[in-house]
Amino acid sequence: CGLVKPLHILLMTMFVDLAGFAMFIPLLNYIVAELGGSILTVGLLITAFSLAQFLCLPAWGRLSDRIGRRPVIMLGLSGAAVAYAVFGLADPALGLSDNRGFLLGVLFLSRIMLGVMSANYVAAYAYVADVTPPEERAQGMGLLGVAFGLGFVCGPALGGLLGQWGFWLPAFFGSGLALLNLFCAWRWLPESLSPDHIPQPRVSPAEALRETVDYLRQPRLGLLLVIFTLYLLAFSIIFGTFVEFSKERIGLPVRLSGVLFAYMGGVSIVTQGILVGPAVRSWGEAWTSRAGALLMLLGMGYIPYTTTLGDVALATTIFSLGSGFIQPTLSALISRSVSAREQGAIMGLSQSLGALSRAVGPLLGTSMWSFLGYAAPFRLASLTFALVLVLMLQVGQSRRAVVQQSALLFAGFSLALWAISSSPELDQLALVAAGVALMGALLVWKQ
Repeated sequence: CGLVKPLHILLMTMFVDLAGFAMFIPLLNYIVAELGGSILTVGLLITAFSLAQFLCLPAWGRLSDRIGRRPVIMLGLSGAAVAYAVFGLADPALGLSDNRGFLLGVLFLSRIMLGVMSANYVAAYAYVADVTPPEERAQGMGLLGVAFGLGFVCGPALGGLLGQWGFWLPAFFGSGLALLNLFCAWRWLPESLSPDHIPQPRVSPAEALRETVDYLRQPRLGLLLVIFTLYLLAFSIIFGTFVEFSKERIGLPVRLSGVLFAYMGGVSIVTQGILVGPAVRSWGEAWTSRAGALLMLLGMGYIPYTTTLGDVALATTIFSLGSGFIQPTLSALISRSVSAREQGAIMGLSQSLGALSRAVGPLLGTSMWSFLGYAAPFRLASLTFALVLVLMLQVGQSRRAVVQQSALLFAGFSLALWAISSSPELDQLALVAAGVALMGALLVWKQ
């Protein structure tokens, strides 16, 4: 019974964190268009948020190792409440300014603030690592994944519903939710670090960088961190383009786009809450992650060929099943690769690398949409999931074997993409990727 309340607070923390982010997924394209921006502006807005996360999450992780998870979670919730309120002030309906460029700047400010104060995300993962034994860590991470999925269900649906009266309403609703969460954390969340915990010493930025390089140079841990980064890069490529795709290809209005995102979150909830535990017991964490990468590859690869709502639902079902398998098992594998004293640092590093992916991915996706057409972002994401699968198959092998086999398999996937593509630009990109991969494999073989 002692852990029920803390886990409830943690689940609420993750729910608020993603619901606030996801609430604007079906609205962001429309908000930016109302303020005079383009689809590239959407990509830049998402990138600004994630770049701020990338810069700040490692520091939050190390701080949670020193002062505890509870105060860091509360700091993050306080910052989220302010950031959402600032976002709402950018709605022209509130009359803050008649200058649309200024209001667009307010949107960027709010998203950067939210990224800087994303402390609760990394601290919640470290909290679960503190209170679960290694053999049950994937299930513990899966519980957080359920909250993540619930946020993905409720966020877009609430955004689509409340956004009908202006985007200030979902923004202020998110701010109020964060404040409620802050009160609950202050009132009921105990500290997860034991009283005899020896705090990690304060480190300088140069020492922190050296520590990061040391983590990345560890063969197994470094490979898992690269896989995690590529997985989130492929996932985030569609952040700024999926709503546009749904609107242009199958004519979905904003409200139904939110429902579609809610459906994807629901599939992920079922997967992480019900299927991950038995899958890990039967196959182990590594093979469950591999199955997830394969499903995401298939689902993402099918999206460009969809023409009806039923087709899109099938593709997103396959994709969301894969996401539900890979997210908690990858996090558990990374967590189990370091000692208990380093959980905050490694969770901060992994989530920081994930934030870098979320910074690059949307901008990459929206740029490819603008210059290469609607199918290009989804095919690139599918190719990246193929690389994730290839690398997952290499976990446990030597570094040289990993590089060589991965390069050969990536070249094969690139040539397969070239064979089925109908876009001359994508054909050229696939051939260049295959050539570079084959050359890399040859250089490694000669060493």
